[in-house]
Amino acid sequence: MLSHLRIEVERSVPNYPTVHLVVDGERVLEVDGNSEANDPADILDTGALVPTDPPTRVAFYGCGCGTFGCSVVAGLVRRRGDTISWSDFRSITGAYISALPEPEDRPDPLGPVAAFPDADVFHRSHDLPTIRFEAEQYLTAVEAATADRSWETRPRAVLRHLRALRPDLQASAPRAGDAVHLSFRAGSMMDGVDVPVPAGPPERLAAALVGLLEAGIHPRRIAVPGVWTAAHD
Repeated sequence: MLSHLRIEVERSVPNYPTVHLVVDGERVLEVDGNSEANDPADILDTGALVPTDPPTRVAFYGCGCGTFGCSVVAGLVRRRGDTISWSDFRSITGAYISALPEPEDRPDPLGPVAAFPDADVFHRSHDLPTIRFEAEQYLTAVEAATADRSWETRPRAVLRHLRALRPDLQASAPRAGDAVHLSFRAGSMMDGVDVPVPAGPPERLAAALVGLLEAGIHPRRIAVPGVWTAAHD
């Protein structure tokens, strides 16, 4: 029997939306304390749910403690003809910080006794049955969820463009508010400041912010009202 996939984006924390995978009307993979859902940027924008050859082991949910990779529920996403399946579910610690495994833990472990190259990775089989979907329905659901960016706040849009320009920058979005958080080194310690996002197209704001940083303007100076705006204008 084939199942039906629905993808829901929870937006109760504006800058931290989370993706819930609903199978036949139930969140069947939120089990065993693993109820921390992925960010849309991690599980949708990366194409993690789209089958690959060889199949990818995707972390559908992370640890309910709040640290995603503490323990995840991961399974193989595989396509055979007109059917897409999720199978071989495992609770895994030490290989994921989001939907996809850390680069050093790829290629994905596919065997019944997963051959992780890192001895610090722990795993055990999860007692969950294989879930099968009709490929067209599944891919339509994934494509629709990926295309829908109504969850993306202005700070998140600026961050998306900022990371495309400078992936090395340490920047994030506060849990609430129209700002981006810039981290920087202060002596031997890390510090940070929330920088209010001015009006304007996110891609141009990101380019202006990169210009200020590359000109040596300190993040605390950029946080002064009008500095980022002037650079954008």
